[in-house]
Amino acid sequence: MKTVNSVSGGKTSAYLSEKYPADLDIFALVCIEAEYCKPKDKGLVKEVSSRIGKDFIATAENDKTLKVVLDLEQRIGREIKWVAGDTFEQVILNKKALPNQMMRFCTSEMKMKPIFEYCQEKFDDIVDMRIGFRYDEKERGERNKGNTHFKTIVGKSKKGHRNKWAEIEWRRLSFPLIDDKIEHYEVYNWSKKTGIDFPSDSNCVGCFWKPAQQLRKNWDDEPQKMRWFSEMEKKMKRRWKKEMSYEDFKKIGLQADFFFGTGAGCQSGFCTD
Repeated sequence: MKTVNSVSGGKTSAYLSEKYPADLDIFALVCIEAEYCKPKDKGLVKEVSSRIGKDFIATAENDKTLKVVLDLEQRIGREIKWVAGDTFEQVILNKKALPNQMMRFCTSEMKMKPIFEYCQEKFDDIVDMRIGFRYDEKERGERNKGNTHFKTIVGKSKKGHRNKWAEIEWRRLSFPLIDDKIEHYEVYNWSKKTGIDFPSDSNCVGCFWKPAQQLRKNWDDEPQKMRWFSEMEKKMKRRWKKEMSYEDFKKIGLQADFFFGTGAGCQSGFCTD
């Protein structure tokens, strides 16, 4: 069984890739179409376009993530495969909704689906996918250990009018850091020695899993990315988080004692720190 490391651009998945070499290291990029969010580094834009095999405009993730994945590849001495599915805008329009904690289709469509499709094409067999959950977050491993299938189109109905769907088993999940009792302190110390500039707040800048205070701070740190999330709310006439709009998060006060950069990101393991 081929082994696959899921790379997110955060510290923990980077640690996983270095310490536990696999047959494939793969990173799924969340792309958006907002020109005002495009990185200023034209060389970086060109490199990312080459990696994903299509024109890259911008990402809903922290731009540092792009450089982290490139730097990590140099450090581990193995290729990291980049994949990208539909843009966030396309996914939202297709679903006619914004994802939220009850409907987490952003993960399945922009992280899981392109990785699933690549693994099916490359290996055509079940893979051992390693997820970067640490021992101090082992409950995340428990919640996700049965997530081994992906629902996809496998053909057409007999009359050809409807798509035929099936649940395909494509992976077994393993959690090496949980097995070896690796916790945050060890990963953090390792990250400081790498020289890689990891983002303090990883994953999508406006991820609905993040607490209110982190989203408020991200309006200061990533105003254009947060503008995009706010504009999607206005366009769809819906909210990412039920308590308030993203425009309103900009207006709340910052807590001096809030520990920024630790808010929960995607719970599936594809966007994990």
